[in-house]
Order: sequence, then structure tokens, then C-alpha cells
Amino acid sequence: MVGGVSDQPETPNGSAGQALAGLGGRIGRLRTERGLDQATLARRAELEQTHLAGVESGTATPSLPVLAQLAEALDVGLSELFTDARPGPAAVVLRGDEVPSVDDGGMSVQVLTPRAVIPGLYAARYRLSSASSAVRPVRHVGHDWLYVLSGELHVEFESDSTTLRAGDSVSFSSKVPHKLSAVGGQDAEFLAVGATLLTPT
Repeated sequence: MVGGVSDQPETPNGSAGQALAGLGGRIGRLRTERGLDQATLARRAELEQTHLAGVESGTATPSLPVLAQLAEALDVGLSELFTDARPGPAAVVLRGDEVPSVDDGGMSVQVLTPRAVIPGLYAARYRLSSASSAVRPVRHVGHDWLYVLSGELHVEFESDSTTLRAGDSVSFSSKVPHKLSAVGGQDAEFLAVGATLLTPT
């Protein structure tokens, strides 16, 4: 059996103290959530039960190897012993009837990836009316990828432009101002994937 803890409590201070704050209670909560008693967790982590009891009560400070053993026995990442933050879901499903459409001046948009779930990434479905004026130039940090589903989409950059038809796509640095418009007498529907939502300059 491996001990790996000091029998005398240390006074938490500085960054080490902040990291250890709440550690014992968090380990106890994770153990309880898994339906384990202290004896079972101690056996799985190859620790003396008295040492584990000291860690959970805050009267003993565990070494890093002991924390690694506890994390493995609890089937969690080492970082989860130091924070109450939980990882997001591995997969998020949005049904078609669950995604609202927002209309704004001849353009409708459905945001398909809520930022709260997938930070830093967005995917959206746009419908741009042929009767509306072109979307004023926008610019933001990151990259954009547009894929036309139907109609014709005209994309105008500072010194260049292109017209995309169904099945066509374009990718570009979104730091470059770009203006979108539907041409050909019909609405343009397209998917956009990028780092941030379009915002006016």
C-alpha cells in the first residue's frame, strides 16, 4: 500500500493553497457519486484508508502521485479534483423544429451550434432574400466557410468578388470586409461555419 500523504496538515497559502482549497470535499463527493465507501476507494487507489480519510477531511495533504492514483480510481481527469467545472456533453443534438429562425431585414438565420455548448465555433443556416439590399460589409476575427444550398450568392470582398451557386463554397479570412447579396432573381440559402457570428463593422 502507498501512503504518500503527510500526517500533519499544512497551512494553505499562495497558489498551492488555492489549488488545494476544497480538494478533500471534492474527492469525497466524487466518491459518493460513484457509490463507493472510503475502504473501497482506498483499496482501488492503493492507499491506506486512514490516509484517504485524512485527505477528505483536510487534515492531510496528498502528494501529486497520490492524487493521480485517486483520479484513476475515480475514473476522472486529474484536473477534476481541483475544480467543480464539469466537461460539456460529448454530443449535442438539435432537432429542426427546435431551432428558431430570426428574421432581420430580408435575411433569416438559424444558429445551429449554441456558443454555450461549443465555444469559439458557430454553424448557421442563412436565407437571403433577393428583394433585399446587400448585407452591409462585415468583418470579424477568424475564418468563414460558406456553402450554397440553393440560389446564387454574390460575395464581394475589398478588391474581388465571386458568385456562388448551389454546391459551391468559399472560405476566407473573416478579417477581410465582405458583403453578401442574393442574385439571379431568387433567394439564396447557404450554410456558414466560422469562429464568430457575423457582426457589422
